[in-house]
Amino acid sequence: MPVPIIDLFAGPGGLGEGFASLKDHKLQPFFEIGLSIEKDAVAHRTLTLRAVFRRLRGTNDVKHYYRYIRGEIDEASFRGVPAVASALKQ
Repeated sequence: MPVPIIDLFAGPGGLGEGFASLKDHKLQPFFEIGLSIEKDAVAHRTLTLRAVFRRLRGTNDVKHYYRYIRGEIDEASFRGVPAVASALKQ
């Protein structure tokens, strides 16, 4: 079971991403970001988008993340994808 972490004053989430990328000898995540706290609106948007990516990674739905990042779909369309909407609620 991953160790939950709380990222205070998270900025765009670089420290949390580093923790989240660490895997154990079975390639399972060693840490899990339980909460990121940031007051800057732009940094908060980045944190939210990265959280969606982590939830979609390893699924077929991660393609929607990449389509959004490449500008192939707008934010409303991205948020309208059921898997994305579900990830945003978590």
